[in-house]
Amino acid sequence: MSYLQFPRLIFSGTFQADPPTVNNDPEHFDTATFQPNYDLPGAGATNGWWNPKGTGAWRFKDCAVQQVQYNDGTSCSNSVIDPVVGMPINSVVDRVEGKLVDLDPEQQMVSAIWGFQVFLGSKGGDIGFGGDMQVCSFGDIWARFPKGQPDSFFGAYYQSIVDLTNTIVGAAGSRFLKELQAAMDGGQQLSIRFNVDSYNDDMTAADFTFGRVTGAIGVYYPGEPAQFVSGRVLLAQPGTTPGLNTAYALVQNDFLHLDLGNSLPTSALNGPIVSFGNLVVATTDAANNMVVLGEVQYDDPLWYGKTAGIVSFPINATQQALIANTPIQLLTLSSAVPNTVLASESANGTYVRADQFVFRFNPPETIGATLYATQFGQPYPCQTISFCIDNTLMEGFVLQAPGMIPGPPVGVPASALSFPGSGITETCFQIETDEQGVATLFIHATDPGNPRGYIDGQVYGITYQLGATAPAIGSVSNPSQLMNLLVFNAYTIPETPTWIADVQPIFQQYADLYPVMKRIVDLSNFGSVMQQNHMLLNVFNTPISDPNYMPVTRDLSAPKHAMLLQWLANPLYFDVCSLSQLMQALQIAIELEHSTIPPYLTAMYSIKEGTNAEVADLIKSVVIEEMLHMALVCNILISIGGSPAIGQPGFIPNYPGSLPGGLRTGLTVDLKKCSIDHIRDCFMDIEMPEEMIVERMRRLSPGVHLRNKMAARAQVDGTVNGEGRMEKASYTIGWFYDQLKASLTALSDAGEITFGNADKQVTQWRGTGTLYVIQCLQDAIDAIDEIKDQGEGSKATDPNDQDGELAHYYKFSEIVEGRRMVKALGGGYAYTGAKIPFDPAGVWNMVDNPGLVTYPAGSRAQLLSDQFTESYQALLASLHTTFNGYPDNIGSAFGAMYSMALQAVELMQTPSGLPDGSMAGPKFVIPD
Repeated sequence: MSYLQFPRLIFSGTFQADPPTVNNDPEHFDTATFQPNYDLPGAGATNGWWNPKGTGAWRFKDCAVQQVQYNDGTSCSNSVIDPVVGMPINSVVDRVEGKLVDLDPEQQMVSAIWGFQVFLGSKGGDIGFGGDMQVCSFGDIWARFPKGQPDSFFGAYYQSIVDLTNTIVGAAGSRFLKELQAAMDGGQQLSIRFNVDSYNDDMTAADFTFGRVTGAIGVYYPGEPAQFVSGRVLLAQPGTTPGLNTAYALVQNDFLHLDLGNSLPTSALNGPIVSFGNLVVATTDAANNMVVLGEVQYDDPLWYGKTAGIVSFPINATQQALIANTPIQLLTLSSAVPNTVLASESANGTYVRADQFVFRFNPPETIGATLYATQFGQPYPCQTISFCIDNTLMEGFVLQAPGMIPGPPVGVPASALSFPGSGITETCFQIETDEQGVATLFIHATDPGNPRGYIDGQVYGITYQLGATAPAIGSVSNPSQLMNLLVFNAYTIPETPTWIADVQPIFQQYADLYPVMKRIVDLSNFGSVMQQNHMLLNVFNTPISDPNYMPVTRDLSAPKHAMLLQWLANPLYFDVCSLSQLMQALQIAIELEHSTIPPYLTAMYSIKEGTNAEVADLIKSVVIEEMLHMALVCNILISIGGSPAIGQPGFIPNYPGSLPGGLRTGLTVDLKKCSIDHIRDCFMDIEMPEEMIVERMRRLSPGVHLRNKMAARAQVDGTVNGEGRMEKASYTIGWFYDQLKASLTALSDAGEITFGNADKQVTQWRGTGTLYVIQCLQDAIDAIDEIKDQGEGSKATDPNDQDGELAHYYKFSEIVEGRRMVKALGGGYAYTGAKIPFDPAGVWNMVDNPGLVTYPAGSRAQLLSDQFTESYQALLASLHTTFNGYPDNIGSAFGAMYSMALQAVELMQTPSGLPDGSMAGPKFVIPD
C-alpha cells in the first residue's frame, strides 16, 4: 500500500518554495486601498511581508537517492550494487518548475503544489522513470522546531501520485527497478511522500526560500487514497515534552512499516532529531505486558536523511495477532522513570480521514469528497461519519496586518452549501461507510453572493468524525483533518468584455498581488498587456495542470478565466456605445488628469526659492492646465448626468505606479525631486503626443539624447514611420481622449445621452485656456480638443496649442534641452532660443517616492507628513463637493491647495530621518 511498503526508494536533499507573500494579507486584495509599500519586504505582517516578489516556484534541488529497500526487507546504499543509489531526483526536466499555491488569504494552511514533475535520473536517460505529480496540499503542518520562528519552525508532508510519462527503463541493471516494475504489474502510477522542514525565510540569508526535504517513492495501487496512508494512525499524546506529530503505519507481508518522517521534532534547523533516549515501537499482550516490536535507531545524525524517518520491523505471527486488535504505541524506555508514551493509536483503533481535503467550487457545482474509515488498519464498514460546518481555522486568518485590521468575514452565508444524500439532524449531517470502509460526501455549492467584496468567493470549513456526534466547533486544529472549501462567486460572462469594465479590475488585483509579474508584463497597464497579448493567450490556454497556467492561484474562477480568454482574443478598451462605460471612462479621465498633478507639484515644490525660476514657471504652467483638464472632464461627466467621484478609495494612484486606465506602455510614474532625468524619463513620457514631430524638429543645440529617446520609444511601441517623419505612440493620453470623443459622438447620435446641468458645472477659471460649460456635443468635443492641444499640440506639425503656448510635452522638452523651442528659419522647430538654466544645487534633496518611506516615529518629518496628507484629503473633499452640486465652492478648494503647498515646502526642508541624509517629502495618500 503506497510509498510505505516494499520496494521503496528513499531520497533527501533541498527544496525551494518561493511564494509571493503580498497576497498573504486579506487587506492587500482591496485594490482601492492598496499601497505601493505592500510590494516591499517587511518585518512580520508589514508591507508585503517577507517575500513580496516571490515567483511562486516550487522545486527540488540537489536531491538524490540515499538507499533502496527491496521486497525481502533488505536495503542497499551502494551505487555499485544498485545504480539507482545516488541518482538525482529531479523536479525540472523539460518545463518550468512547479508552483506553490495557497487556497485563499483566509486559509493559508493547505498550500498546494501545481504542475510539479518528479524524475529519477534524466528524461530519456538509460535508467530511471518520471512523470507529473498530481496536485496535492501539504498535510499535518506543525511546529517541528519549537525554538524557531515562523515560517522556519514548521514541518509538513506532501503525499501524492506520480503519473508516469517516462516509464521505467534500465530495470535489467537494477534490482530495485526490476522489483518496482514487477510490483506495478503494468500500472503507470507511483506513490510519493516527502517531508519538508527547516525552511529559511530570512531574506538576508544565502539559502533564503530553501529548506530540507526527505521522502520515499513506492507503488500506488488503485483504490487506495492518494494523499494519506489508510492504515494505522498514531496520534501524539498530550502533555509530552517535546511533543510529536501524527505518525502513520501499516502491516504488510510480515513487516510493520512506520513513517515518523513528519513526527519527530528536531533540535535545530536542518539538525538531528531531538534525543528521547531509547525509542521503541510496542504493543501489549492480554496481560497488559509491553511487547516491543522494534527499536527506532534515530540517534545517528544522518539517520533522518538516510531513511526519511521510515522504519520497518519484521513481525512474527504472534505479534501480528497481538496488534490485530491492540493499539501500537511509540514510547521511550527508561529504567529510572516510568516509560513515556509519545504517540499511540486510539484505544479502539478507529480513524477516519478525507483523501482530498481542498476544494474549489465554480457554482452551481457538486463535488464528492471521499473518506476512508479504518479500525486497526483494516476497513471499517457500515459506520456513521458526522459532519458540521466549522470555520474556526479560517476565522484565524481574518485578522492580519499591523494593528490586526479585520479582513472580510468568512463562512457566510452558510446557505451556499448543501449536502445532497446526507441524513440531517439538528446539529450535523451524516453519511455511512460502505463494506470497504469508504464513504463519499457530496457537497453542493451555490453562489455565495460576493460576501467578501474585494476577495472573490467565500471560504468554509467542514469538520467530521466517526459516530453520531459531530466534532465540537473549534476542536479541530489540523487543517488537513477537515475539508477546506473555496466557493467562487457566480459570474456571467459579458457578450463583449472590455478592459475598463471587465478585465482591468481583475488584472489590477493580479498586478498588485504578484509584483514579480511586472518583470514580464504589467497587468495593470493596457499597453503592456497589448504588447504581451499573444503570450498571455498562450498562458491562459494551457491546461490547469501545467505550471504555466496563470490562474493557478486562489484568485480566479473558471468563468472569469473564460472571460479573459475571450477578451484576449478580441481586446476592446471600452464599449463606445455603452453609456455606463462612457461614464466609467470619464471617471478614469478625471483620475488620469489628477494623477499627473502630484508628480509635477512635487518636482515644483522641490525647487528652492530664488533658484531655477524658469524651470519652476514652466512646471507650474503645466500644473495649472492639468487642473483645467480635470475640471473640463468633470463638467462633461456632469453634463450627461454623472457625478464625479473625487477622493474616494482608489482615486489616488500609487506612486510609483502606472497611469490610471492602464495608458502609456512601460511607464512608471514616480514622485521625485526635480531633475533633468526625471523630467525626461517620466514627465515627457506622460505627455507624449500620439504623433510626435521628429524630422521637422531640427535642433542646433549639442547632444541628441532627446531625439534618440523619442525614436527608441516609438520603436518599442512598434510604430516607427518608414520615412522617419512622424512617429505614432500607442495608448497615449491623446489616444484615450479620442476614444472618449468617439463614444460621446456615437451615444449622442443614437439619442442615448443629452447634455445639460449647466448650473452644476464649474465656470470660474483665471488661467490659460477655456473652462467650457458643456451644453451640447460640440462643447464636449471642444473641451476634449483643448485638453489634447494643451498636452500634445494643436496638430502633428505644430508643438503649440490653440492659445499659442507650447504643449506640455514640449515645455518639458525645453527644460531637458536647456533652451527655448522656436521656429527655425528653414521651417520646423529648433531648440535655439534663450537658455533655460537648471542648477541641481537649487533643489531640495527630497527622498524618492515618499509614500514608500516610514519616517521615524514621533519625528518632525512624520508630524509634517501627517499634516500634509490631512490637507490633501481636505483638498480632495472640497473638490468633490465643488463638482457635486456646489460649483461656487471652488474658492475653498484653491485655499486648501495653497495651504498644502506651504506644508509641502516645509516638508522638503525637514530631514527625513533616513540614513541617506535625504529630506522628507509629501505623501499623496489618504490618511489611515
